[in-house]
Amino acid sequence: MVKKKFYITTPIYYVNAPPHIGHAYCTTAADVLARWHRLKGEDVFFLTGTDEHGEKVQEAAKRGGKTPKEFVDALVPKFKDTWQNLNITNNKFIRTTDTEHEKGVIEFIKKVNKAGDIYKGMYEGWYCVPDETFFTELQLVNGKCPVCGRDVKKVKEDSYFFRLSKYQKPLLEFYKKNPEFLSPAHRAQEIINRVEGGLHDLSITRASFNWGIPFPLDKKHVTYVWFDALPNYITALGWPKGKDFKKFWPADVHLIGKEINWFHTVIWPAMLMSAKIKLPKKVFAHGWWTVEGEKMGKSRGNVVDPNVLVQNYGADAVRYFLLREVPFGMDGDFSEAALVARINSDLADDLGNLLMRTLAMTEKYFEGKVPEISKKEINASELRKQADILDALDSKMDSLEFSEALQLIWNFVRHCNKYIADVKPWELQKQGKKKELAVAIYGLLESLRIAAVLVSPFMPSKSAEILSQLSLPGKVSIKDAKWGMLKPGTKIAKGDILFKKAELKQDPFEKLDLRVAKIADVKEHPDADRLYILQVELGGSRRQIVSGIREYYKKEELVGKKAVFICNLKPAKFRGIESQGMILAADDGKNLSILLAQNSEPGTSVFAEGISRKPAAQITFDEFQNIQIIVDKDGFVKYNGKKLRIQSEEIRTERKVNEGARVR
Repeated sequence: MVKKKFYITTPIYYVNAPPHIGHAYCTTAADVLARWHRLKGEDVFFLTGTDEHGEKVQEAAKRGGKTPKEFVDALVPKFKDTWQNLNITNNKFIRTTDTEHEKGVIEFIKKVNKAGDIYKGMYEGWYCVPDETFFTELQLVNGKCPVCGRDVKKVKEDSYFFRLSKYQKPLLEFYKKNPEFLSPAHRAQEIINRVEGGLHDLSITRASFNWGIPFPLDKKHVTYVWFDALPNYITALGWPKGKDFKKFWPADVHLIGKEINWFHTVIWPAMLMSAKIKLPKKVFAHGWWTVEGEKMGKSRGNVVDPNVLVQNYGADAVRYFLLREVPFGMDGDFSEAALVARINSDLADDLGNLLMRTLAMTEKYFEGKVPEISKKEINASELRKQADILDALDSKMDSLEFSEALQLIWNFVRHCNKYIADVKPWELQKQGKKKELAVAIYGLLESLRIAAVLVSPFMPSKSAEILSQLSLPGKVSIKDAKWGMLKPGTKIAKGDILFKKAELKQDPFEKLDLRVAKIADVKEHPDADRLYILQVELGGSRRQIVSGIREYYKKEELVGKKAVFICNLKPAKFRGIESQGMILAADDGKNLSILLAQNSEPGTSVFAEGISRKPAAQITFDEFQNIQIIVDKDGFVKYNGKKLRIQSEEIRTERKVNEGARVR
C-alpha cells in the first residue's frame, strides 16, 4: 500500500532578531503534528526556514557594519540551534537565499507573467519597513503603521504589480467550497469580509534597494518580499519538476501567526491560482503570546528566549506547556510562574508520580516484573476502558486542538492515580489478594505504556524514558496504543524521577528597578568633600540622592542631565543625609561617566534586552554590586552581553571610559 502523505509547514521566520517564544510556539506545534502523523505511519514532510531578503535586513546589516549576507548568516544558526534544543524534527530548513529557492521564484514569476497577471506601473503609498507592508492613507492610525504603531515612509517609484484584484471572485468561491481552508473558524469571516470589500493589485518589486532576488522581467528591480517568501513552500519541494513536489503538494497545513493571515489566505492562493498550482488544504492562524499581560517586543525588554527556558526546565516541559496552557488558535499569556506550576502539577504530580508509584509497587510486590495474568484478566481490567481514547485524540489532533488533546491524555493519567487511591494495592497485598493485586498492577503498567505512546509527539524524550523504564523500545507507532500488548514477566528497569519539582528561576537583573531620572538640582554635601546631594525628577515625583561623583563632574555639568537611576535600592545615610537611590556611572579606575538617556522622559523604565522586569520592593547595595554591568568598546552598557535600553534608545556612557568598565 502507498503511504498516506502529510505536508506541514511553519512560516519562514524573519531574521531581524533571534528566535523567541512565538517562533518556538508555532514550530513546536508543527513538530507535534509531524510526529503524530509519523506515529500514524504516514509519510511526512515538515518544512521550516528563514526569510532573509528585504529592506529591513539591508538597513539592519548596514547599522551593524555588515553586508546583508553576513548579517543573515550570523542569525540563521540561532534558529537552527533553537530547533535542535527543542527537539524539532523538520525534514528541511529552507533559506530564501538558497540558490534553488531563488531559481524557483524566478520560474514562478515567469509563469505568473505568462498568465498576464504582472504589469508595470507607478507605486505611491505609505510603507512600514519593520512590517514590510504598504498602507493607504485611510489605513494609517494617527499617521503611523496600524500594525506596529511605528513611523511609515512615503514611497513613490516604478514598480511591477500582480493583478490580485482579478482573483476576488475565485477566492470567495474557493473559501465557500473549502471551509476548512480558513482556520480556525473564528478568523475566517474577517478574511472573507475584506476580500468581499475589494482587492487592490499588489506591488511586487522595488528599485530603491537591492537586497533581494533579481526580478526576471527587469534587472533594475528586485522581487518584493511576499513574492519572494511565499513560494518557499513549493521551491522547498523542488517545484516545478521535483519528485517531492509531486509527492507532497498541496500542503496539508500551513501553520502561521495571525499577523500574516492575509498574505497566506489571500495573496498566496491568488498567486497559486495564477500559476495554475493546487492550493493548500488548510491555513491555520494561531494567536499571539503576551508576557505577563504585555505585548511581547524587543523594545519592551520582555522577549522570552526559548533556549533559556529549555536550559532551566527541559525541552519536553517547555513543549508541553506551550501546547497545553492555551487553546491553539487563541491568544495566550506567558509567565514563568505558570510554566513552573504546570511542571509541578501536571508533569511531576500526575505523570511522574504515577510512574514512580507504579514501578515501586511492581518492585515491592512482584520482584520488578510485569505480573503474570491471563489474557482474559488483561482485557477485563477496569483501566482498559479509560485507555480507549485514541479515536477522540485523533479527532482533536486533526482539528489542531492540542490543549484539548493533552487534556484527554491527562484525564486518563489522573484516573490512573485515582485508581491507585481507590483500589489501594497495599491493602490487597496485606489481605493476600495476590490475583487482584496482579490485575491492578498490570493495568497500571499497561496504562503507563499507552500514555507514553500517546504523549510521544508532545514529549518525545520523556515518552522514551517511560518506555525505557518499562524495558520497551522508544520507537513506537499508533498501533502500540492498543490495550494488552505489555508482556507478563517483563523485567522493569526503574530509573530516575521523570520530572523533578521546579522552582521559579529569576535572573538577578530582573530585580532591579532602573529608571531615567532628570537631575534638577545639585548641592555640595556639607560634611563630605567628595559627595553631591542631587534632587532628581522621576516623572511626577522627586528623590534625593547622595552621589560620589563630585571629583568628576561640576555642578553645572549635571543639572538637566537625564541619567539612569536605580530607584529600589535600600535607602542609606551618608554623613547624616539620606540617599533614596543611586545614579549609575561607569568606572574604569581612572575615568568615570554617568549613564545617559538624554532622549527619554523622566521615569521611563530601563531594561536589558530579552530580560523581563520583575523589580523587588528593595535590594541592598551588596546585591546590586554582584550584578555585573559593564561597558563595551563602543560605550554601550551591557549585562551578560545584552544591551541596556529603553524603548527609544540604547544606554551609553556620556564620556569615554575603557572597555570593561564596571557600572556602580
